[in-house]
Amino acid sequence: MTENKPMPLKVYNAIVKDFNKMTSFSRRAENELKKKYKDVPSFTIGSIISSLVQRSMKQSYRKSPVISSRYYELYEELMKDKHKGDVILKLADSQGISPALFVRSLLQNVSSDSNEVKKFLKDTTLIENKDLAYQVFLGIMNDNQYGPYADIIKQSIGLEYELRLESELRMMNISFSDENVLRLRGYDKTPDFKLDVPIAIDGFIVNWIESKALFGDEENHLGYMKDQLMCYWNRFGPGLVIYWFGYLETLDSTPEVNNMFILRTKFPEKTSITQYKIDL
Repeated sequence: MTENKPMPLKVYNAIVKDFNKMTSFSRRAENELKKKYKDVPSFTIGSIISSLVQRSMKQSYRKSPVISSRYYELYEELMKDKHKGDVILKLADSQGISPALFVRSLLQNVSSDSNEVKKFLKDTTLIENKDLAYQVFLGIMNDNQYGPYADIIKQSIGLEYELRLESELRMMNISFSDENVLRLRGYDKTPDFKLDVPIAIDGFIVNWIESKALFGDEENHLGYMKDQLMCYWNRFGPGLVIYWFGYLETLDSTPEVNNMFILRTKFPEKTSITQYKIDL
């Protein structure tokens, strides 16, 4: 995998503009954007869309018995059709929300217990109405950007890239302590890997590495800065943040980059690591 250059702001803004025109949040809509931006890696487009969907749904979601009741009425009406097909997908598109979010609102009309609704979302076989259970299942499985299925995908991808990075560090004989070891030492917030001996990458001293299996835009990077990266820098010094699916070019011009940490889209080759290991 070659090092991807940061994404130009112009390209990112064009993707966001096209996203805002979307009338559907199902897999079909995502595939349309991937076809249009063929020069952008598929996983990068998917990650950008995922972040945009998450933010859009947080703004759209309102826990309201009135809305839940209306959604259920619409659902029951469509279910009367002999050729009903994917009812949840049709209704989600008509309401301009993701299938999984529509399902969550719909189920709140079935149960007022939020914990029970969460169980229904994780295991649709618990829903007594089998037609509803099947439609809920279709809605969740066709939403790879929001909801329980999407969460599992993201967790799996995140773990996959952490293991990949761990493997690369071991192959380079770079000694490190992972999150589990650091927590045993009493650290509450820890990077993915704390290097036992610092290294220099392109002349920049790296004490720790954080793996992010997503696209780094300004909003999520700012969140990571506040919740994680500042803490790592204060405790361990400068480090490396890997945005495996690329990042926005404007991040390179922020004050903390090249002072507190550096950004990359992969772990650099051995030739990029000055003196391989250095003693401080």
